Amino acid sequence: MLSEKQKLVIVPLGDIHHNAYGFDQPKWKSVLEWIGETTRRKDRRVLVLPMGDYLDTFSRSERKQLHFASGQHESTRVRIEKMIAHDMQLFLKDLAPLASVITSVIAGNHTYQFQEAHSGVRVGKTVDRVIADELGVPFFGMCGVLVLQLHRPGSSGIEPFKIFMHHGFGSASSPTASLKQLLDLRAKWPAMNLYVMGHNHTPVVDAQQGLDVRFNHKSQQYGLVDIVQGFVRSASFLKGYIEGEAVDGYQGSYVEEGCMAPAGLGVVTANLRWKSHSGGIVLRVQK
Repeated sequence: MLSEKQKLVIVPLGDIHHNAYGFDQPKWKSVLEWIGETTRRKDRRVLVLPMGDYLDTFSRSERKQLHFASGQHESTRVRIEKMIAHDMQLFLKDLAPLASVITSVIAGNHTYQFQEAHSGVRVGKTVDRVIADELGVPFFGMCGVLVLQLHRPGSSGIEPFKIFMHHGFGSASSPTASLKQLLDLRAKWPAMNLYVMGHNHTPVVDAQQGLDVRFNHKSQQYGLVDIVQGFVRSASFLKGYIEGEAVDGYQGSYVEEGCMAPAGLGVVTANLRWKSHSGGIVLRVQK
């Protein structure tokens, strides 16, 4: 239950690349501490949305080269899986203090499917699915809808808050193109309260007015209600420009090689609270 004095802070966590060379560990630790502190506040409730790319594993094209038909020795494949499993456990250790505020897991495009008998019950599962299993929450795959049934104290009514999540797709990297991808989701998934994507490491937020049709328990009829729809593109923890690193076409960051626009690291949030008068909720999105 969300009391009238509380704020629900929704935190998408995506594109972490926890085992990457450019992973910004100090920023990651700082964000985890902030989430933990916010969770302990009596006037706050927290919901963390894992959005994919938890490890710097393999893209779809790279994964094809690591399948049984790749010609690699079995010992090589086993060693790769052991390293991935080790890196995954380090990530889960960091995430463990937040387990109580995580309700689902979204898959990313950087992942790996365990194949070797040595991996036991993990065989056939991706890193993302195993993370969901370890956390004891549903695995949604690349996209999913999470519906929060918000009960206002002193009222018998339920206020649904619908969150559409997708890891992300395409190569849009500018804020304008990133926002357009988010807004286009509304044509496919209308009447959501919040749209969340990741993938391109470009933090973007926006809010627009929308309409929904809901059942009024007092009048026993359906009617139009106006809603605020939030659009959030989660940030990343992978540094694109690393001081002292030389990029020469064979090594280094693809961001620097392509002279791509720098983007802020960390998180963006959607903040939710009850309106001061009866009925409705207030949504704010912010970087």
